[in-house]
Amino acid sequence: MEFTTKYPGSFGEVLQGRVHNRDVLLSCPVNVYTNVKVLESTSPSNKFKWQKAAKFLDNILTKWDYKNYVDNLDIEICSHIPYGKGMASSTADLCGVYSCLLKMFKKEFNEQELIDQCIKIEPTDSIIFNEATLFDYKKGLYKEKIGPYFKYNVLAFEGENIVDTVEFNSKKLPDLSNADDLFEILKEAVQEKSLEKLSYVSTESIIRNQKRLYYDWIKDVISIKNETCGLGIIGAHSGNVLGIIYEDDDKFDYAVRFAKKLNGYKIYPVQTLDKIF
Repeated sequence: MEFTTKYPGSFGEVLQGRVHNRDVLLSCPVNVYTNVKVLESTSPSNKFKWQKAAKFLDNILTKWDYKNYVDNLDIEICSHIPYGKGMASSTADLCGVYSCLLKMFKKEFNEQELIDQCIKIEPTDSIIFNEATLFDYKKGLYKEKIGPYFKYNVLAFEGENIVDTVEFNSKKLPDLSNADDLFEILKEAVQEKSLEKLSYVSTESIIRNQKRLYYDWIKDVISIKNETCGLGIIGAHSGNVLGIIYEDDDKFDYAVRFAKKLNGYKIYPVQTLDKIF
């Protein structure tokens, strides 16, 4: 018996900062996926390649009083989400395992259960929700849903360094910048499907938090954005990827061709999704 699923990653954070005196973030899913399989096995060993996913499986089955199944289940993951770049690769893996286990044990989806079990493993991306949600990514104690995701194009610029989410968030870092003002604009952006307002928020958010994770090449990306008529930039606040947001397909296609002439970055297009499941 085996069950499979695919789950999307995100692209950085549209917003990360202090809102209502809490450290929160909001991300959007993109069309880059992890493929997860949970299967019966008499000698499971593959799952130990993915320690977070294996621990998550153990925790969930223990919670469901199915601990006796742990030693007979294996995990296989084939992910196309870059690791350690700020694209929610680990959160996507955990969500994929959860989806497989729901099918295997004929359980109903429980949002609070998913929140609690993901947070036990690591700081968690807001793509665990099926709509745009401001989320306390460290403790999972606060969430505010503000409306449906919507589609837009992002030209990604991936740096070479890898950032471990758990290690990064355990460091003594400068406080996140206040983002109460940005959250109000972001709510309008989602309700109006205004990519211009969303781009303003994502640009301000990554710039305000340069004191926590400095991108010495952010000026290059902003310059490319200006040359290719992008609306704004978006980036990972605990990763190593920046992107330029486009609404117009022709401008986006031009930017992709333009970027191919550049050296020093891994460059690729992604598109956000309007729903996860």
